[in-house]
Amino acid sequence: MDTKNAILVWNFYDAPQEFRDLSPHGGDEDWLAFVPAHVGDHAYIPWLEMPAFGCCDVSTHPVEGGEVRIGAHA
Repeated sequence: MDTKNAILVWNFYDAPQEFRDLSPHGGDEDWLAFVPAHVGDHAYIPWLEMPAFGCCDVSTHPVEGGEVRIGAHA
């Protein structure tokens, strides 16, 4: 399986720790996604925009190779 163009989405507590550490939400997190730079730069991704997956807040964090988005319910 080729995942170089994939947006990866995890239940927040199943995501890599270095990504979870970026969260400003204080324990209300629901999900976490990694969006590769070459995907996020060229596409509007409506299902990751607020309110994504029923979340009230989605934060975005630049990381090497792309960005991490974190959805929280409060």
